[in-house]
Amino acid sequence: MENNMPGKIFESQPIVVVICVLALSACSGGGSDDPRPLDNPAVYQHGESVFKTHSVEITLQAQERTEITAALDKDKVILYHWVTDGSPVYADFHGHEPDDDSYWLRYREDEAAISSSGSLVAPMSGQHGWYYRNDNDTPVVISLQLTGFFNEIIDTGILDTPEAQE
Repeated sequence: MENNMPGKIFESQPIVVVICVLALSACSGGGSDDPRPLDNPAVYQHGESVFKTHSVEITLQAQERTEITAALDKDKVILYHWVTDGSPVYADFHGHEPDDDSYWLRYREDEAAISSSGSLVAPMSGQHGWYYRNDNDTPVVISLQLTGFFNEIIDTGILDTPEAQE
């Protein structure tokens, strides 16, 4: 038998009422207008200044090495991409405090790579960047691009070979 009386539509189906009330409660966020605090505040970064972009081309002769780092404050972010002209290089992406040589952090190491891309949220204030070494018998060109909230770029230039330091 069909129920055509207004106001009696849910009387025979109480489960529908419960489902509608639960759905409305879920859509309204449970009644609270307060957001849940971030577990990690570093996931959102309001910049006091505009983010910076830096590009550099590095030519390493056979057996030469160099280091390029970005000075970052703790929890600041950079995005990076580097690529060679086709020859592989040794690359070590790392971080350290500028005035403390007692430790350093390695984020990634590549024995023979032609490119790498990624991002970093600095775990500490300091210098974060790449040590490149050309183990080839011919020159290699590395193109590095950085974008983010870094303070400055530190280019150490071509480093002495380990044999020259002895």
